[in-house]
Amino acid sequence: MPADLTVPLTAPLIGSLCSGYGGLDLGVQAALGGGTLAWHAEIDPGASRILSRHWPAVPNLGDITTVNWADVPGVCVLTAGFPCQRRLGRRPPRRTG
Repeated sequence: MPADLTVPLTAPLIGSLCSGYGGLDLGVQAALGGGTLAWHAEIDPGASRILSRHWPAVPNLGDITTVNWADVPGVCVLTAGFPCQRRLGRRPPRRTG
């Protein structure tokens, strides 16, 4: 029996929905001991600028409701933040009470 039966692990590909500024992605990478972000999906302009600064080679797919998912590379890990309800028109712009 061989002494070393370990299989080298490769960094999993990570996809990120409703990414925000990427905090959840960083946490997942830390928990996994690595990982490669394959893509983000974020519509907020401010958050998108932060994502592009920290991950310049990672494409931002934009609005998840308009993405043709058949064309998106598959991932091993999928993260998802809470969608911005105000931007989706599902909450009033300000609290009413």
